[in-house]
Amino acid sequence: MSRNPFVRKVQVRREVLEDELARLHELPYAVWLDVRKTPITKTVRGRDNQSYRLTVTADFVGDTDHIRVILSLSRTGPLRRGLIRQAFVVTPENDFHI
Repeated sequence: MSRNPFVRKVQVRREVLEDELARLHELPYAVWLDVRKTPITKTVRGRDNQSYRLTVTADFVGDTDHIRVILSLSRTGPLRRGLIRQAFVVTPENDFHI
């Protein structure tokens, strides 16, 4: 019995998001201060050879100096269906919290 194609597509997108999340955890707090002003947008490719648009935004959490980073992944093209998001918080000490 074959797996549901929709489930495979979601799994591929989730893998792309997790890979990017791991890369972003390497960035220092100072970079996130800049991302607050200018979000990151780039095209990434999944193991299914599909292109996806990754958007990374950041902003302070309430009145603290912690920064919430939000990753959004969608398909490229005129219809941006299948948007998935993941977020984490980074502190000035470069501690990460999901």
